Amino acid sequence: MMRGVGQAHGLDDSTLLRDTGITAEKLTDEFAQFWPDQEYALARNLLGRLGDRPGLGAETARNATLGNAGLPGLAALASATTGAVLATAIRYQALVPVAVRYSLEDAGGPEIAIDVDGDAIPEDVRAYFVERDTALVFRAAEVLGSGWIPVVRIQLQISAERGRELAALAPFDQCPVLAEQPRNRIVIARSFLDQPMPQADPQTAAMVERQLTETLRQVVGAGRGMAAAVRDRLLRDSGTVPTMAEVAAELHITVRTLRRQLTAEGVTFRGLLNGVRETRAAELLRGGSTIEEVARLLGYAETANFTHAFTRWRGMSPRAFRQSMLRRK
Repeated sequence: MMRGVGQAHGLDDSTLLRDTGITAEKLTDEFAQFWPDQEYALARNLLGRLGDRPGLGAETARNATLGNAGLPGLAALASATTGAVLATAIRYQALVPVAVRYSLEDAGGPEIAIDVDGDAIPEDVRAYFVERDTALVFRAAEVLGSGWIPVVRIQLQISAERGRELAALAPFDQCPVLAEQPRNRIVIARSFLDQPMPQADPQTAAMVERQLTETLRQVVGAGRGMAAAVRDRLLRDSGTVPTMAEVAAELHITVRTLRRQLTAEGVTFRGLLNGVRETRAAELLRGGSTIEEVARLLGYAETANFTHAFTRWRGMSPRAFRQSMLRRK
């Protein structure tokens, strides 16, 4: 979505993708997965050239298609009511490329609220992503054919000045926009939940629900989903070693939840980190890097600490390992 907006404003891939770790080829891969910090970096490139102005997030949302939502989008399309659509979207949001975390607040009255929590998003790009993902709710209703949303008001944590500008732009011009609020939320009439979906298909909905349950389990539940996600993150950047707190934040979970899920899979963050360090160390030493360079790249303050760790992993020192590699050539 961000790429499309950037291109519409004359920005090329070299500008948009700079320092993101994302390639143009990967963007065309429907199975490619991107980490939150990569999206944040792309957003910084976009905002850096176009300015962090109200309306850019909504413009980005207008580029969204049903295909962007993957299986959750298909499940929403086949749902019986808009209430079921909301339940599906919230339950499987980990499988959809959004930066915020949605939740539904229902106190039993004539109104319900969709909370749009952007607290985990870096402050310099938070307003953009909250605006985009708030507008995505309206875009979703459009592409799913559920029609007009009976919005009572939109409450946002943005400044009063930004709120006034945003209130004049679609889709925020449909209702009052209240700025400087304690939470971001879309308040809608409860009657909207009972609205039937035009392409409801119970059999398709049930089939896709089973697939979604399994996919979600693989990503953040049992099996090797969380361990694989953490390992992939640790392997991604050769020059940095993220902390457990940083990885948890990128996955939009707490450190406690991350530790609990890794424990359920029989691994620890430290164990995964050591495994990645061992693999990368061996690759770098085979490639000709010096022991000092490898120690620095793997986040060791002292070369001696790396040497001790490598000897524990491989049963030989880094120097002996590199010499054994040279003898094989």
